[in-house]
Amino acid sequence: MKALFIHDHPFIKDEKNGTIYTSGNLNSILWERYLKHFDSITVIGRCKLESDISRYHPAEKENVTFKLFDNVAGGADYFRKRRQIETRLIEEIKKHEIIIMRFPATISVFAAEYCIKNGIKYVAEVVGCSWDANWNYGGLAPKLLAPYSYFKMKKAVKHASASIYVTKEFLQKRYPTRASIIENASNVIIKDIQEQALPNRLLRIDNFKTNAINVGIIGNIAVRYKGYDVLLKAISNLPDNIKNSVKIQFVGGGDPSYLKSLIERYQVTKHVTIRGKLKAGKEIFDFIDNLDIYIHPSKQEGLPRVVIEAMSRACPVLASSVAGTPELLAAEFLHAPGDDKKLTNDIIKVVKDLPLKKQMALDNFERSKEYLFEVLEARRERFFRKVKSTF
Repeated sequence: MKALFIHDHPFIKDEKNGTIYTSGNLNSILWERYLKHFDSITVIGRCKLESDISRYHPAEKENVTFKLFDNVAGGADYFRKRRQIETRLIEEIKKHEIIIMRFPATISVFAAEYCIKNGIKYVAEVVGCSWDANWNYGGLAPKLLAPYSYFKMKKAVKHASASIYVTKEFLQKRYPTRASIIENASNVIIKDIQEQALPNRLLRIDNFKTNAINVGIIGNIAVRYKGYDVLLKAISNLPDNIKNSVKIQFVGGGDPSYLKSLIERYQVTKHVTIRGKLKAGKEIFDFIDNLDIYIHPSKQEGLPRVVIEAMSRACPVLASSVAGTPELLAAEFLHAPGDDKKLTNDIIKVVKDLPLKKQMALDNFERSKEYLFEVLEARRERFFRKVKSTF
């Protein structure tokens, strides 16, 4: 059986030799998830040419073919070039037995509308909220698009024949489905959890000194909905005896212009280091191990992978209550998206209360085990076996 995977993801094409890369998790390893069940995969998405591909991960794999739009930049382009996009979609849908659409994505919505109209079964992978993604993107145009994109995605997920969600409850409630095959499995990939991470963390907490408070955050530093403004405002409002000891490290790729403007606005230059991109695995884990608090103030998420990674290192975590994050952390460690005052108070509480930090470390470490690769992969395999036997 041949599978078709549809998403808006912007892949990177090496302008020297045409090799396909990705800055996200749609890499060569991920396709193994589908190749266990299907003979081949065709991937529809977007791409842009770049000469420096050193920051990206290989996306190509044997039996995976890419049919990418190199002239669709996103935004209004989806609608200006809708006929061209739909022509490609229809052509490929007709060639494949299994149609997999990842949401939110405008190209996936176009594909779903065609499938619904023609009675074609499809799989919906629900990894985030279209409303949150548009409303918190920044600017007026995305806000105006939010209601349209929300209702289109809601209809697409509702009519899917099989739906798999990255959350246990949040996305299921916001985007219910009539599908006969339903599963939940996070996209987080934690191959194993090192038991030594917990005693190492507890030792770090025992040796904690309030004159050196290391705070970290991971994400594309150009993306505005990540809540960097909330974090920096919260830090700027800390009492001087704590603020003067705080060092914030930002890890992630992207244009730093937006982040630098926020740093200047909140006058926290001496507290901030922009580290750039670190490699997944050891580099990221070493970074987390040297933090006292990981903070994730995002205004839009599905289920945040980096929060679970931080939890797997027994790191105390403070985060916004957006999307599926309340499935990971206790309510007392969450703030409403945009609530910098609550975040400020949470930082103060965690800095001052060492027994609380130890309890956070223990709770986070134990909860992260629910997201081990082997646990989630078993659910995905069960889901796709049903898809293969039913479609």
